[in-house]
Amino acid sequence: MPKPFYTVEEVTKAFSCEPVQDEIVSALAERDFRIFEVEQPKDAMVPYHTHDEEERLIVLKGRMQFNVEEELVLIEKGEVITIREGAIHSAAPVDGKPAKLLIAFGGGEEAEPDKEGWDDEEGEDLGRAT
Repeated sequence: MPKPFYTVEEVTKAFSCEPVQDEIVSALAERDFRIFEVEQPKDAMVPYHTHDEEERLIVLKGRMQFNVEEELVLIEKGEVITIREGAIHSAAPVDGKPAKLLIAFGGGEEAEPDKEGWDDEEGEDLGRAT
């Protein structure tokens, strides 16, 4: 089964924090995300585009409608949409009101495997600092 173009979750579930900007930023920073804060004017539309990596958009204020691969998705305050790399998408605020978002790229959601005791091809122990 192919990977879905997007997923939607509550911030509390996605990042194990309260849906408050400072806590979200802290949770994202701990996972090495690159984070951008965006104020989306009430009548501005983000045109169709893609990215080479997953994009996470967290709505802090207002509501946003995303069009992901021709499927309309409404995201409200406290929700996060994760859009798969390569998925064509656009966005616009709804209700004639501006929106405030955090946009995050990258991040190490899965912990790197413990390399202690692993040897590279030259026999060096990769798990210890030199």
